[in-house]
Amino acid sequence: MRYIYLLLILSAIFANYDSHDSWCGTIHQGQRDFERFEYMYPQFIDGDHFRVHFTTEASDSLYWNDTWMTHQSTIVYATTVLEQSEFAYSVYENNDWEMPPIDCDESITDITNPGHCNNYGGNSLYDIYIGLVEGPAAAVVPENPNYSLPYLGGLSSYMLFANGLGLYGSNDDLASINYYIVAHELHHAIEFSYGSYITGSPGNYVFHSWMLEQTATYMENIVYPDAMHLRLLLSNCNIETPLTNPQLGIFQSYPGALWQKFLVNYLNDQTLIRHVWESYGTRITNTEDPITFFDIFNDEIMASSDNFFNLESMYREYSIWRYFTGDRAISNEYFDQASLYCTSTTMQMSENIQLQAELGGNRYIEIPNDNIIVYLEAEYINSAPAVLIKIQDNDDITFSNLELLIGSNLINIDNQFNGEHILIVLSGYTGNELNFDNLVISTDINSSIFEGDVNNDGVVNVLDVIQSVDLILNNEYQSSGDINSDGLLNVMDIVLLVNMILNN
Repeated sequence: MRYIYLLLILSAIFANYDSHDSWCGTIHQGQRDFERFEYMYPQFIDGDHFRVHFTTEASDSLYWNDTWMTHQSTIVYATTVLEQSEFAYSVYENNDWEMPPIDCDESITDITNPGHCNNYGGNSLYDIYIGLVEGPAAAVVPENPNYSLPYLGGLSSYMLFANGLGLYGSNDDLASINYYIVAHELHHAIEFSYGSYITGSPGNYVFHSWMLEQTATYMENIVYPDAMHLRLLLSNCNIETPLTNPQLGIFQSYPGALWQKFLVNYLNDQTLIRHVWESYGTRITNTEDPITFFDIFNDEIMASSDNFFNLESMYREYSIWRYFTGDRAISNEYFDQASLYCTSTTMQMSENIQLQAELGGNRYIEIPNDNIIVYLEAEYINSAPAVLIKIQDNDDITFSNLELLIGSNLINIDNQFNGEHILIVLSGYTGNELNFDNLVISTDINSSIFEGDVNNDGVVNVLDVIQSVDLILNNEYQSSGDINSDGLLNVMDIVLLVNMILNN
């Protein structure tokens, strides 16, 4: 009966995940009522840090869904799981991660004592149970509190690992393509050693399952650089990812690992993600208040960059990196596998563009290449950042930072530009994690350009002269400054502009 209950729980947990990424589970305390696997014919093998439990007997089965299903595995399969677990362990240990704690005290000799190792796999090694795991390919189950300074909220855990039959192929051996599953699940065990402070519910920003899966997915490529899991997710244009649904921000699980990959690459700091988890673990120890990862990311980004960058500035850069993917990928720029990813989704100019504040979501807006002025106005937030990208036909790219203050912001577009304009609007970060306002960006297009109003402030004055001079010095063209309409911006236009002001 306990196995049936386990399957029901695991099936419920992953019912809402896409089939491409529903192979993993993290079971939280209070959400389970089952025990470690028990076998009629148990076997095990030990390594330096792990004990792998399994059975080679086909009769070690259970009746499920009108079918006899077996826990049966092989010694070769179990050995491969053990070897890859030890390898992943060494990589994480060498990178100074907090390793999973022991689950029992081997000095306890009284077998009636609940802490006796007989109740925890027979010794203090980390336990991996191979058998029938319906739904995910593997799951990590937190078990008991682990009081290890400074992470007093840490938990011991054990792993359930699929026996390799059916969906995940033959159990004669663990296929190398699935090695990353070991690395992924082991990192969940590491994450639980820092602590598990789960509040809210799935879909809520304070429910931390998204961060557990995001980090474990990112770490797959640290252990196995050629692991394909993240790349396959990001190349699938039919599921929700940071590329197909950029408005969702960094609050995404498996494919959201792209966010962590970006941070490490942009800041050139291989320790950043570990520092995020260390900060999380110490904050759990020192507070009873709800904890979000957003303020932790902000603090660690600032620490990594000597206060040069913060979370909002990383939101901006992340939006640019994600734009240049798929068909827009640029060789040796941005993500190293960008050409293999899905091309990020754009949208046509619309009257209202909605985002949720604080989360790092953005929209890529296609702007018609015509003589127009685009008006933008942000509501429900003090300010919202935006970036105007100009991509010329010769592949020259310029970026202009905009600040959509409450009130109007004007962007001058002219058809003399040989290329395309993309407007990125994104949520800022104010640190107000408990009040994620709905951010509305209102847009409007005016086809008449105010002659002489080079800076688009609605007035023709000396500031427009200064702006025109800057444009000339930078060899840039803007139709509102082309007073004589000869297709050029030069000193003759400055003279005419000055006369306009004097004759006002």
